[in-house]
Amino acid sequence: MMQHGNCHDNQVMPIVCPPEYRCHDEFMPREVPIIHPIVNVNRHHYVDIPRHYYEETTVDVMGAPVVPRGGFGPEFGGGYGPEFGRRGRSRWF
Repeated sequence: MMQHGNCHDNQVMPIVCPPEYRCHDEFMPREVPIIHPIVNVNRHHYVDIPRHYYEETTVDVMGAPVVPRGGFGPEFGGGYGPEFGRRGRSRWF
């Protein structure tokens, strides 16, 4: 009988197969930052509101000529006379 290596009489040399791998997966949490930029926009809107300005002018014009009736003085109903005291003013003012 033929002898192979270190084998005794009734023993055969073992066949060693390539290893099989059994994976036991474990998952561990890991935070990944996700950035969401926010832009605050202050919008300024103009609203037209009417504001009125008045420009005032004074114009002097010549009036029609006034012709006196009979004259001036208390006896003719004008000027300063007894009528002025009763009404507080003469009738021409």
